[in-house]
Amino acid sequence: MIVPLEAFLIVGALLFGIGVYAVIAQRSAVMILMGVEVLLNAVGLNIVAFWRFGASGDYSAQIFLIIVVTLGAVEMAIGLAIMMLLYRNQGDQRVDQYQELRG
Repeated sequence: MIVPLEAFLIVGALLFGIGVYAVIAQRSAVMILMGVEVLLNAVGLNIVAFWRFGASGDYSAQIFLIIVVTLGAVEMAIGLAIMMLLYRNQGDQRVDQYQELRG
């Protein structure tokens, strides 16, 4: 049984919508970072789906996906490190409480 391209695109669109909602509606910085990660995963799913149903002989989409996943991991690590520093200095993790981010 072959899953059609539309099914992958629907799942990708749902993931993208969940990620956008998490970035816009959440006040916790950790949840915003998780929303950005879901956005990157939705983009990765669409990239692989288009690769699978398009030019299967060209592996540039998979290389691009590896770069996207690597950037997502780096973004999460740096974001969590910044959030730990902000929580240590100000005692709050909500992004609407930060007025200035000077060192």
